[in-house]
Amino acid sequence: MTLQELLVSIPEAARVERVPSVAQLAKEARPFVMDTLDADTSVTVYNNGFVLYQRGQWVTVFPLHDCKDYSYKNSNEQSHIPYSEFRDQPWQVRVLMEGYDRMDHNCDRRREGRAVSIDIDSNQKGWIELSDMGLGDALRMIIEQEEKAAEREILHRNLSLLTEKQQKVLFLCVVEGKTRMEVAAEMGITHQAVTDCLKKSLRRLRKLYGVDESGICNFCR
Repeated sequence: MTLQELLVSIPEAARVERVPSVAQLAKEARPFVMDTLDADTSVTVYNNGFVLYQRGQWVTVFPLHDCKDYSYKNSNEQSHIPYSEFRDQPWQVRVLMEGYDRMDHNCDRRREGRAVSIDIDSNQKGWIELSDMGLGDALRMIIEQEEKAAEREILHRNLSLLTEKQQKVLFLCVVEGKTRMEVAAEMGITHQAVTDCLKKSLRRLRKLYGVDESGICNFCR
């Protein structure tokens, strides 16, 4: 399949401030065509117009229809190759070039201490929302969000194994930050009953999380 044939087959991706995450692509789109350059490098074009380029543990996502004219620096001079040079070539040629350059761009930004999605200019409104302010890269942000979602799911599952009373005491003490005396008054039980219930709840959660009694409880982070 040539690049022109691929561009005709796939609708142009919607212009968004933030490209879809890997998880979003897997959930909301279907792979249309893919190829592997070597053991570490692959490229997948999705039916929603986005491309996933993967090199080792790193990935970048970009719109397929950005793969037309190609500009690059050669001996500090800007060079330009028109789309006409690529249109009748195998689609992999231009798409892999785009993925490779964008990946290097991400790495350069990371070395500069400010990683940001390369699909938004650093001067545009929204850069702060996409940037992790030098703490990592865009992929790390996606991974951390997915990990947090997984942690919340585990937490809710473990909390559901507690009694209704234990859940309420935990909520009032931990989430709302009320004192045990205030919780006792609100629930109509003694201060000691609140203390005992809280201890049992935390002991149960430690066990569910695999933390023994001598370990540190990381339940509230």
